[in-house]
Amino acid sequence: MWRYEGGRFSAESFPLPEEACLLLVVNGEPWTALSYTPGDEAYLALGHLHLSGALPSLEGVRVLVGEGMVLVDLPRTPMRGVGVRDSGCAAGLRFGEPKLIPLPQVPLDPELPIRLLAELRARTRAYARTRGIHGAALFDLEGNLLYLNEDIGRHNAVDRLAGFMLAEGIAPPVLVASTGRVSLEMAAKAVGMGAVLLASRTGATAPAVALAHRYGLALAAYVRPTGYRLYAPGGMPVGEGVL
Repeated sequence: MWRYEGGRFSAESFPLPEEACLLLVVNGEPWTALSYTPGDEAYLALGHLHLSGALPSLEGVRVLVGEGMVLVDLPRTPMRGVGVRDSGCAAGLRFGEPKLIPLPQVPLDPELPIRLLAELRARTRAYARTRGIHGAALFDLEGNLLYLNEDIGRHNAVDRLAGFMLAEGIAPPVLVASTGRVSLEMAAKAVGMGAVLLASRTGATAPAVALAHRYGLALAAYVRPTGYRLYAPGGMPVGEGVL
């Protein structure tokens, strides 16, 4: 590649993010195809199905990861609608959402969003090399890192967190940090996996903020080392009249 700077071109070597296609097959039938960054395919498949409302638990579920595909056998084939394409980059089709329930109001340290994003920034190796990739991380309520992954799609990165929780038996409530914009779908994913805090490096949409208020999700956006914008308090101890 070439870099243009100071009025001239110069040769430069810069690694690019990996991108591949993953076919998700459910009970022998193609379910969806995802553009994704290779790695932890089972977590991605399980999380995608769970946050699409098709996989409430792992009881009776079998998973086989093959070349470019994940085969998932469920006790029964879930109902499918017409399919809705997620607005997030690299997302596939989803066929619904898990039933969302109000989150417990867990007291949260106001410094947590800053700590979570600092940990995410420090550990996103692919982003440091390529820049063109998203990251998401799962933490316990004390802010201890449980799992982190990077993907070209911010939806994929968060879906892997849900898949990790299912596969490893991690029970909510948990905390989530993401580099990506918090859309309505992203906020719903956080609530669906029982995250009481979603902290993002970037912004949030109006429907996402409304959903966070409705279900008690603490939503912190534009998180920087010096502070953040709190769009929905959840368990944050904000003063009267602050929001």
